[in-house]
Amino acid sequence: MRPELLRKAQEVLPNLPPAVQQKVGALIAEARRAKAQEVAKLNFMEYVKYVWPNFIHGKHHEKMARAFERVANGTTKRLIINMPPRHTKSEFASYMLPAWYLGNHPSKKIIQASNTAELAVGFGRKVRNLVDSEQYGKIFPGVGLRADSKAAGRWATSHGGDYFAI
Repeated sequence: MRPELLRKAQEVLPNLPPAVQQKVGALIAEARRAKAQEVAKLNFMEYVKYVWPNFIHGKHHEKMARAFERVANGTTKRLIINMPPRHTKSEFASYMLPAWYLGNHPSKKIIQASNTAELAVGFGRKVRNLVDSEQYGKIFPGVGLRADSKAAGRWATSHGGDYFAI
């Protein structure tokens, strides 16, 4: 639904009978959810906000998100991110990005490399659980885990994509 139609619907909402208000209010809420899902599919930062409701947003997150979008669309081939600890680098690069990328490119392959197998498999488990969630399915309908593929460190999407943690 177009934003101006949503605004007009909200303006007239108080003038409607209570039963109609409830129905129209529910339709407005559903239109907003659908728009948020549509935007989250294409915009990494909006995706993060959608799947991580308690996320605290900063300017450095916007810069990372734009860089990750360039990686995902192929315009950036190599990316190094240098920031102090606790600035969400790992959560973005090793958890949110692989899931978002596979949602948009479900037949691609991802390798998650780390200095320890335990860390790589831990991120693999988080990504796998996110891809298998109902919330993720609302953004990327039809993308999920292959039924016979549930290991944390090595799994596949329902579209032939692979995730491998090492």
